[in-house]
Amino acid sequence: MESSKPKRRKIFLILAAFALLTGAGAGMGFSYLYDFPELKYLRNYRPSTITRIHARDGQLISELYQERRVPISLSRIPARMRQAILAIEDARFYKHPGVSTRDIVRAFWRNIRAQRLVQGGSTITQQLAKVLFLTSERTLKRKIKEALLALEIERRFTKDEILEFYLNQIYLGSGAYGVEAAARGYFGKAVSQLTLPEAATIAGLPKAPSRFNPRTNPKRSLGRRRLVLQRMREVGFITPEQERAAGGEPIHLVPRATNTAPELAYFAEHIRRQLGRRYGPALYRSGLSIHTTLDLGLQKIVHAALLKGIEEINRRRGFLPAGWKRRRPPRLGDKYQLRIAELGGGVIRAAVRGYEAALEIPGRIDAHALREGDLVLGRVIRVDRDGKTMTLEWQDTVQGAAVAFDPRTGALRALAGGTNFRRFQFDRATQARRSPGSAFKPVIMAAALFKGYTPAQILMDSPFVRRMPGTLKEWKPRNYTNKFYGPVTMRFALEKSINLATIKLLDQIKPKTAITFARRLGIRAPLMPYLSLALGAFEITPYEFTSAYIPFATGGIHARPYDIVKVTDAGHRILEENVPQTHRAISPEVAYQIRSMLRGVVLSGTARRALKLPGFVAGKTGTTNEYRDAWFIGFTDDLILGVWVGRDDNKQMGYRASGGSAALPIWTRIMKFWLDRREPPLTATPPPGVALVRIDARTGLLPSPACPGKTVTEAFVQGTEPTERCRRRETGEGLFNGG
Repeated sequence: MESSKPKRRKIFLILAAFALLTGAGAGMGFSYLYDFPELKYLRNYRPSTITRIHARDGQLISELYQERRVPISLSRIPARMRQAILAIEDARFYKHPGVSTRDIVRAFWRNIRAQRLVQGGSTITQQLAKVLFLTSERTLKRKIKEALLALEIERRFTKDEILEFYLNQIYLGSGAYGVEAAARGYFGKAVSQLTLPEAATIAGLPKAPSRFNPRTNPKRSLGRRRLVLQRMREVGFITPEQERAAGGEPIHLVPRATNTAPELAYFAEHIRRQLGRRYGPALYRSGLSIHTTLDLGLQKIVHAALLKGIEEINRRRGFLPAGWKRRRPPRLGDKYQLRIAELGGGVIRAAVRGYEAALEIPGRIDAHALREGDLVLGRVIRVDRDGKTMTLEWQDTVQGAAVAFDPRTGALRALAGGTNFRRFQFDRATQARRSPGSAFKPVIMAAALFKGYTPAQILMDSPFVRRMPGTLKEWKPRNYTNKFYGPVTMRFALEKSINLATIKLLDQIKPKTAITFARRLGIRAPLMPYLSLALGAFEITPYEFTSAYIPFATGGIHARPYDIVKVTDAGHRILEENVPQTHRAISPEVAYQIRSMLRGVVLSGTARRALKLPGFVAGKTGTTNEYRDAWFIGFTDDLILGVWVGRDDNKQMGYRASGGSAALPIWTRIMKFWLDRREPPLTATPPPGVALVRIDARTGLLPSPACPGKTVTEAFVQGTEPTERCRRRETGEGLFNGG
């Protein structure tokens, strides 16, 4: 008897609340009328929409959004989709004034029976009011305000307008807002193409998008779909036969689409960072169209070539490649490439040569970004040969970046900031500042040419010692080959990437002269006026440094790099537009000379691997001390491509990991694809102010019988050609053995 008192008390309180809702609601409503949101927002309804990034040919690269929504007019939403929503959410939508008394009473009695709030009785109009203007709190005040808003919405808008708002606004799970985005996300088709069972599946989602999500809860989704079909039959939208047929159909979902393909992720993020600074939150909700300079075909090849090249380098770094047979068992210090078989508890598990391997994931690595099947590197720190188990520690892998421009316009055609954006969002193409090493030598030599030197200028490659200012220490640089070549031409010094000859050249023209010239090429990185500048002893991003080679490919014209063609808003109004901006950076004569010298690097220097490519290609390798960085930057008439390889921790990659062995193979793979798409480029015609003269290759003088041997055709600015003939040839190479 006593136990029934609390129950009666709850019923009494619910009845009292209902009485208050109906009796006092009108009076309370007057106070809320002044607290309405601006309903005129709906008159100019502009829901948060998707911003899209496009390649130069218009193909979609990526989407940016807070809410993945594709607005669509009611006339393009098929009857089966509208009917499915109406049947399950608000069958009397076209009959009530925004608030359904019948539904309120039914919900009221259900709540009494359950002795708690289990049903709200909200109409589609009330749901729209709540989604647009109110919080989700379950209070009497909010319910009254919701009802009043619904009545006001109905007064200002037609039923079809309200239904269109609703079908574009509601959240339908898996990041989809509105029926069009849901149709594309779940079924890979427009809402107009949905079948009855597909439409019923989507219609079941507004009540509880997570609980009835067909991806994560397929059984519950099927049950909810059956209820939608049942309601459609009960209100006369479909026949019993249609209900049975649709109810027996399995749910066929398309794979979950990634927002951005892996090969496009670094480029898309590069664009997002720029525009995020300019447009702020509007970038994610204003439905902008961003048209970029990206060449989609080239971008895919750049990504694939970088991935393949980095894998090959990692396999050469002293660890055992997958499938390589070795008779002896694992030893401490051995390095292995592991293909992840299992992830859990911060530990990677894999099978290696009959051993169970465990590798702990360091805290600096995002474990959530790893997937089964990914390749990682590990070094053996413990082995149990009896139990056939071993423990390894994480080894950072070599990474890379590649950047490609159209040198004629400065348009960015491809960008890869690494091999796996999912694991490493750090963009090495635009954010990593690395030493360019010997790839900076063309800048030094072009500066010398600008001062009146010639490619045949004789430089002495011999030991060099310089006391460091303010200390007793001495700087003793050396050549990559650890030997001295004696007197060499500037061309030969560039082709063979001779350090000491370049340092002495910089000493002659002065570092400040080289820095001033570098600024003409667009280099903005900090440069110190020291002789170590000849070895590329400064830091610069691959993006900036690659663009500095543009004048070498274009006859001296520099084109400002750009990657966004235009940005338009949802109404197709142009918000910004970029066109190529060019200016003369260096003279045509100097540009032709350095271009010819860089061609020599390919013909007979450190980039001979590129000789297999058809037509004219030119460029320069770059290697830093202890093999921390490897570069190759090269070009044709219509593409300039830079590749950098190194480790994020700036440690040594491995013995002889030079620009020629690490970066150049990646470069040639990419450039082969590019050249295969067009006629082989031809060598540029020398400008009017350049004279081509046959000279002795070693001395730089005119040939003579006294100097039999190799001769070359050299480019001279008119008036600087040699007039003296060679009288005797120095032995040159190996003149000073040592180092």
